[in-house]
Amino acid sequence: MIQPQTCGVCGKVLEVAAAGVSKLFPFCSERCRNIDLYRWSEGKYAIIEPLDPEDTHVEFDRQPDEEM
Repeated sequence: MIQPQTCGVCGKVLEVAAAGVSKLFPFCSERCRNIDLYRWSEGKYAIIEPLDPEDTHVEFDRQPDEEM
């Protein structure tokens, strides 16, 4: 069963608008959007995957039409 999409801050189930995705997606409100921005600015989120310089080099040298 597919789980409904929820707000990443408060966990409220997001409603899908008939015209498409809300401009606030993936948040339920402007408040939750601002809370998330504040958390990023305070360094509470981090990308913890180590970068391998060899992999980065390969990504930048690959042509746009080449497959991985």
